[in-house]
Amino acid sequence: MARKPVEREVRELASKLEKVYSSSKVDKMKLRLLASEVLRLVKHALSYRDLYELTGLPEPILCRYVKGSIIPSFDHAVEILARTVLSIDLGYLLKYLAEREKCPAIDLLRVLKDPYIVRLLSIMIMLYVVDKQVTKVVAASESVLPIATILSMELGVPVVLVKRKSYPGIQYLSITVMRSPRDVEVLYMDKDLITRKDRVLVLIDVVYTGKTLEAVLYMLMKSKVEVVDAVAMIGLGAAWEERLQPFKVKVLSTLPA
Repeated sequence: MARKPVEREVRELASKLEKVYSSSKVDKMKLRLLASEVLRLVKHALSYRDLYELTGLPEPILCRYVKGSIIPSFDHAVEILARTVLSIDLGYLLKYLAEREKCPAIDLLRVLKDPYIVRLLSIMIMLYVVDKQVTKVVAASESVLPIATILSMELGVPVVLVKRKSYPGIQYLSITVMRSPRDVEVLYMDKDLITRKDRVLVLIDVVYTGKTLEAVLYMLMKSKVEVVDAVAMIGLGAAWEERLQPFKVKVLSTLPA
């Protein structure tokens, strides 16, 4: 689950966190509490010795942070978050959770049924995009709604769901996905929930052919919406790679088809 981050990566993320969270006492306290929460979340899988090797902080201090008897200083919080987040191998973690299900179809709600994992994954994605001024989180599938909801709370922005069904009296953005000559699907997004001024983060559960995510991204771009990042939790096989390459989609973990 853990990997050794490059020191340059740590410094870059630490610098970003300092910049975003140093504007007020409230923001600084939020980051300090977030660091304590991340330590508690990863403690479910790691020992205090592991946490010491990740953060460089003495085990007695880490123990008090995890138990909540004290909270990290702002400087310690920045270091804890930068090193811990970069040390967690999301690809390995998601692959392990998916393979543990032993299910013929990948269902993200089953893979991420543990609320601790959902919370940790949401925090990690949030820290990567926290400086990108996201104004909306677009959930391209219902199974990413738990993650999208936590992200929306952390970032203070609304969630917009891509729907597979339309309702009378509502104006939609829409796009048709041709999966095969006999399999056609229409995707919908509430038109009044998206504006040209928005900077959106797009989330999807699994990409196989990449057609659904490609369609969602085209629908947003056609509406002059700026997509600042697109994240897929799992990529199946390699059929999606060429189709999604122009969009620079982040795929957190890959599995054989």
